[in-house]
Amino acid sequence: MKRKTIAVCVTGYDEQNEIMKIMGALERCKELGYNLLTFFNSVRKPELNLDFVIPEDIVNGEMQVLRLINYDIIDGIIVFGESMLSDKMLFDIVKKAKEHGIPMVDVDDPMFDVCEKITLSNEFAMESVIRHLVEDHGFTKIDFINGFKNNPQSDERLAAYKKVLAENNIPIEESRIHYGEFWRKSIECTKEIIARGELPDAIACANDTMAIFCMDTLKEAGYRIPDDVVVTGFDATVDSMECKPTLTTARRAIYESGIAAVDKLKRMIEGEKVEYETMVESVLVKGESCGCIPITPRKEETYEERYYKLNRFKQFNRYVLYMNSEFSNIKNSEELYEPLRDGCNIFNFNKMYACINSDIEHKQDLIDIDDDNNPWQVPERMVSMLQVGHDVPIGTEFDTKDLIPGGLDDKDGPVHYVFAPLYFKKNFLGYVAFVPPDDYIEGDMFSTWLVSISNNAGSFYMNNELSDAIGELQKLYLRDPLTGLYNRRGLNKFEKPYIEKALEEGKLAAIICADVDGLKKINDNYGHEEGDNAIIRSSSALIRCFPVGSICVRTGGDEFLVISAFEDEKELKCSVKDVYRNLEEYNAISNKPYKVGCSCGYALVSGNDVLDLDEIQKIADKNMYDEKIRRKAVRKD
Repeated sequence: MKRKTIAVCVTGYDEQNEIMKIMGALERCKELGYNLLTFFNSVRKPELNLDFVIPEDIVNGEMQVLRLINYDIIDGIIVFGESMLSDKMLFDIVKKAKEHGIPMVDVDDPMFDVCEKITLSNEFAMESVIRHLVEDHGFTKIDFINGFKNNPQSDERLAAYKKVLAENNIPIEESRIHYGEFWRKSIECTKEIIARGELPDAIACANDTMAIFCMDTLKEAGYRIPDDVVVTGFDATVDSMECKPTLTTARRAIYESGIAAVDKLKRMIEGEKVEYETMVESVLVKGESCGCIPITPRKEETYEERYYKLNRFKQFNRYVLYMNSEFSNIKNSEELYEPLRDGCNIFNFNKMYACINSDIEHKQDLIDIDDDNNPWQVPERMVSMLQVGHDVPIGTEFDTKDLIPGGLDDKDGPVHYVFAPLYFKKNFLGYVAFVPPDDYIEGDMFSTWLVSISNNAGSFYMNNELSDAIGELQKLYLRDPLTGLYNRRGLNKFEKPYIEKALEEGKLAAIICADVDGLKKINDNYGHEEGDNAIIRSSSALIRCFPVGSICVRTGGDEFLVISAFEDEKELKCSVKDVYRNLEEYNAISNKPYKVGCSCGYALVSGNDVLDLDEIQKIADKNMYDEKIRRKAVRKD
C-alpha cells in the first residue's frame, strides 16, 4: 500500500511560528506513517502597512519552489496562506489541488477563505491575558500597545482588549491605546506612557517583542517590573522565557495547529466530511513580569555556553567567506557544490541534494533567454550535483517530478524532505533538497547560506556562458563563416608567431597558396550552391592533408592560404599531392556533374631568410598560378 504524503507550503521556515507548525505536522505524520514534504522560501512577506515592496524577480525566484510540487504523488496539502509572497501562487495551488482531487488545509490565515481552515484565535489568546490582568490581579488601568492599525491580527487583539474591559465595566480610554507596529515603535510608545507622569497598573503588548522592548525602556527609566508596573506579551516566544523578568504571555497553539492540520487532512483523505473551520485554542503562560511567578536568580550562562554560541556563529561566517572567496578558483561545477558539504555539517543535515536545471548545467540558454518564453518555467530534467548522506553519483540526471533521484526513499519508514529554491537574476537554477535535523534550524544563517549558493552558482554558469559567447564572437571575428577556416584577420593574428616558432624549432616554414580550379564555370553552369560546395570540399582537403596545427585561411572567394611547418621540402610536396588525391577520391564518389580541383603553389622560409611575409606570399602566389596553368593544360574537362 502506497505511503501517504503531505506537502507543506510555507514562507519563512526560519521563523519560530512556522518551524513550530511544521514540527507539529511532522510529529503527527510520523505517528501516522505519512511522508512530509516541506516547500519553503526564506524571503518573508512584508507586514501590512510597511512601505516595502519585494522586487518581482525575487518573488518569482522564491515562488519557484512551489511549482515543484508533483500533485500526482501527494495526498494532502497544508498551506500557510497569509505568509505567501504571491497571492496568485496560493490560488494556483488551490486550483491544482482541486483539479487533482487533493484535500487542502490553510493554517492560521485570516486573509483568505480558499479551503478548509485551522484557526488560531488571537482574540481568545489575547482575552486570556487581559482577563488575567483584570480578574486575577484586579487592574483597571491597563495600557495596550498594539501592532499596525488596520491589520487583521492587530484588530483581533485590540477587540479582545476592549471586550474584556467592557465586560468588567472598565471605561475604554483611547489615550491608553498605542500602536507599536509589532516592534518598530514600541520604545516610543513606552516613553509616551512614562511621559504622562503616572504609570498604569499594567501595559499589555500585542506581541512578545514589543513587551521586551517595553520592559527594557521602563528599566532604563528606573522602574521595576512587576513592582511598579506589570508588562505582558503575546506569542510565548523563546525570548519571552529568556528575558529578565520572564514574560507573562499567551501561547498560541502553534505546534498544536500543525497536528490539527494533519488530523483534519487524514479525515478528508479518508472521505470524511469535515467542518470548514477548526479552532485551536491558546493558553495563558504565567511569568515573572506580572508577579504570579516569583523572580528567581537566573543561572548565568557559562563561558563554555557563550563560547559555543559565539564560535558557532564565527565558524559559519568564516565558512561563508571562504566559500565565496574560493569561488574565483572554481574550474567546474563539481567543485562549485563541494563546499556545501561543510554547510551540511554546520546545519546537521542528514542528507542533501543540490538539484540543478539540466539545461543550465549543460550550458544551454542561461543568458540568451528568448523574451517570448517564460524564464520561470520549471524544467523537466534536473542533475544531482552533491553527494551527502546518499550514494547517488554526481551528474546523475532525473525527472524533476521525482524531486530527488529515484524518488522518495520511504520503504523503511516515513521521510521528511525540505525543498528550497536556487535562483539568480531571472534564472531558476534549481533547488536544494535536504533532510533537516529534528531540532531547530538557525534560519538567518541558513537563508544567508542559500543566497550565497545561488549567487555563486548563478555567477559560475553566467561566467561560463559569457566565456562561450566571447569565444563564439572571436570565432566569428577571425573565421570564415562558409568554411570555418581563418579569414584575413585570423591570418594577421597568427601568421608571424607561427612562422617564428617553426624557425626556432629548426623547421622549414611554408606558405602555400591554393585556388579552386574552374569555380566560375561551376557557378555559371550549376549555381552558387554547387560553387560553395567546391569551395568547402577544397578547404576540407587542405585541412585534412596538411599537418595538424597548420593555419588554413580563406583569403578570397576561391583563394586559400596555408601556413605550415615541415622537416624538409619533400614532406611538403607529399602534402600537396595528398590534396590532389583527396579531391580525386571525392570526385570518384560524389556523383556531381563537375569535378572539384585545387591548384597549390608554395614558397619556403628558412631560418637564414629575412622574414618579409608579403614578398614570400607573392612568390607562393606566382607558383600557384604556374601550377594552375600546368594542371589546366593536362586536365581533362
